[in-house]
Amino acid sequence: MIRNTLSTLVLISAVLLLNGCTSSIHMVNSDGFDQVIPTDLNYKYVEASTKQHVILGFAANTNYVDEARQSLIAQCDGELTAVSTQYSTDHSFLSWYNKILMKGICIQ
Repeated sequence: MIRNTLSTLVLISAVLLLNGCTSSIHMVNSDGFDQVIPTDLNYKYVEASTKQHVILGFAANTNYVDEARQSLIAQCDGELTAVSTQYSTDHSFLSWYNKILMKGICIQ
């Protein structure tokens, strides 16, 4: 009876550990924050994010960083400044997502 209960607890713990997920931010890069934006100019915040799904170390989409950059540029018809880039990973069982989040200020 005690042996079955212990086996059940070990099995439930192993299942919970295998299904657990984590997230980590690897790098944040920023550029263009040295410019002061005059108050009389129109500006807006722009944001783009893409991700890459990796299964057992095999990745299909290797252009996800370029896609985020192009999406950010496409949202701005003026000068793009104060750009920050965040690279992070969301882990799951035998696979993970590499994610890029880019934010910037578009001065029009």
